[in-house]
Amino acid sequence: MNQSANRSRLDDDAAGWSAYLAEFHEKRPGAVEAVLSQAAAGDTTPYRWLARAIPSRVRTVLDLACGSGAVSRELAARDRTVVGIDLSAAELAMAAERGPGPWVRGDIRRLPFKDASVDAVTASLGLVVVPELSEVLSEVARVLKPGGVLAAIAPALRGIAPRDLRVLGRITARLRAKPQFPGAVEIAGFRRSLEQVGLRRVEDARERYGFWVTSRVDAETVMKALYLPDTRWSRVESAIEHLEDRIAVRGPVELAIPMRRVVAIK
Repeated sequence: MNQSANRSRLDDDAAGWSAYLAEFHEKRPGAVEAVLSQAAAGDTTPYRWLARAIPSRVRTVLDLACGSGAVSRELAARDRTVVGIDLSAAELAMAAERGPGPWVRGDIRRLPFKDASVDAVTASLGLVVVPELSEVLSEVARVLKPGGVLAAIAPALRGIAPRDLRVLGRITARLRAKPQFPGAVEIAGFRRSLEQVGLRRVEDARERYGFWVTSRVDAETVMKALYLPDTRWSRVESAIEHLEDRIAVRGPVELAIPMRRVVAIK
């Protein structure tokens, strides 16, 4: 395949993913928050873990791909402005119902903010839901003030226990697919990607969270939050029924949700 044809294929893939992502969030606003807000590790959730990476002195925060506003609400504090930005009107409408904002509809690849205008940027999945990671990081570096902080979380692949893999494996066998993102979740050269835009990585940590499935409703909640662009609903229904049957025989099922947190400074 020549370079021109390869670029065309990549552009087509990116366009297809963007269309899928837009439809997903317009039809299922709050679906991701419904899972991650209940996933726990001790007294924390992935959203709280992300928010704790932002120093208390920070006064202006930009929350990328904010969805229904879970991280923005965690970050809310007196004398602090937290701006959530997302492309989905449905997600932003839900965010506005749940928190004061301000909420901005916009593309995180072309942020509608001035250079060096915010103290911190957060991203819950925001760095892995768009194919153009380099564009997003360049924009993050542009809007951050010198000394500003980027904190991001994303699903992790490493560090899952064998027992967790067995449970997840039975689900993916019924789905005949794994949850998808447009780029690699485990980005081997992430430090270099940050350094290329003038950001210095100061933390790369991992944490295991658990979501307890106690009913069919819980099973549906999990399945509706997964990005499965090429999976028929009949396969999703099969995975839901598997969890429902397992609960009936063995009781509640814990699904592992391993997360990675990266923190960088400009």
